[in-house]
Amino acid sequence: MMIRARRLFKDVSDLPTIPAIVSRVIAKLDSPEIEPDEICDLILSDQVLAARVIRIVNSPLYRPTSQISSVKRALLYLGFKSIREMILTSYLIEGFKDRLQSFDMKLFWMHSFGVGALSRHISEQIGYGDDEKAYLVGILHDIGKVFLGHYCKEQYGRMLNGISNTSLTTHEAEFETFGTTHCEVGLCLAQRWNFPSSYCEVIAHHHSSEFSTEDRLLTAIVCLADFFCLSHDSASEVAQASIPGDSEENAWNVLKRFSGESVGVSLEHFLSELSDRYQEISREVDLLFKTMVVEPA
Repeated sequence: MMIRARRLFKDVSDLPTIPAIVSRVIAKLDSPEIEPDEICDLILSDQVLAARVIRIVNSPLYRPTSQISSVKRALLYLGFKSIREMILTSYLIEGFKDRLQSFDMKLFWMHSFGVGALSRHISEQIGYGDDEKAYLVGILHDIGKVFLGHYCKEQYGRMLNGISNTSLTTHEAEFETFGTTHCEVGLCLAQRWNFPSSYCEVIAHHHSSEFSTEDRLLTAIVCLADFFCLSHDSASEVAQASIPGDSEENAWNVLKRFSGESVGVSLEHFLSELSDRYQEISREVDLLFKTMVVEPA
């Protein structure tokens, strides 16, 4: 499946890239010894990046009590991890924004943001330890679909139309159509963009959590957040839900071993309890979509 995924990239010459300055900032933000002034200087060296940080930090999403006009204040207000999340997410969205797709990109991003927000909630609930990382990887989990929807536009569009009103999931249909899936394609993208290995693993195994080895708990979190959102949101044009399978059962067992009874007595009970937070998360997702995707006039 990975060989077939790599073949899809072979003749692509216009693959979106992450600007070098963004990669440098992300790498610095992952360092435990980074100083705020060093990050500020890096961000200020790129006017587009600096303006984007200021615009987003002053949006209703982050709700500052007063206008923030400097990058250093934005950094201190949000913290290193939130800045990392904001920058990477906004540039990935920008990279694919003007590329024709075989599906509704608004639905795609709404689903992705929903999985991110729910992943963060689960991370907080079980004490994973890096809630922002769970959030960011949750947003990125389906990035392979954006590649397939653009570079294999007609074939992917026919595939999506063909599974409408059937029990076949998008993941299953991708394998039947391409011999690979958005998971392997997403892994190729993540490796091309030099994502951390734990990000790559979640992207590759959010539908096969039983094969996760590096950060099994993070993969389990995103796997269950994705399954829940597929069952509750309006992503049916982009993906279809199924009944819990081996991946979800394995993810549930990983969560239960880590957190014990705090996650509930069964997977069904755990998913039911997530419904209590879903309305609030949906409002957050709507705000995030308007902030990250819709540029100001």
